[in-house]
Amino acid sequence: MSREAMQMALEALESDPTSLAWLINKKQAITALRQALVDADDTSQKRVDEMVKTEHDRAVELGQAYERGWNAALAQRQWVGLTDDEMEALFLNEDGVRFARYIEAKLREKNT
Repeated sequence: MSREAMQMALEALESDPTSLAWLINKKQAITALRQALVDADDTSQKRVDEMVKTEHDRAVELGQAYERGWNAALAQRQWVGLTDDEMEALFLNEDGVRFARYIEAKLREKNT
């Protein structure tokens, strides 16, 4: 409530109820109090809107930061392939090793 509306209400209550000034003060105080209530509702709604926008902006920023971090982590991964010994152990012959190298090359292409 605005200070002005409170002051008008106080003056209306303090004045002589039989005078014309009291009637005028009363009407002005009622009008000022009604406007103060409307203004308070508008201010409250604006605060709620600002809070919602702030929280939305924070969520967007966090999502973007997470995405940047995730992308950076993916970009920093280094390809680690199988050694010839590991391939021979898996495939038990040179043809198997060549096949494994072919698969590894294709995977490297897709992941870079």
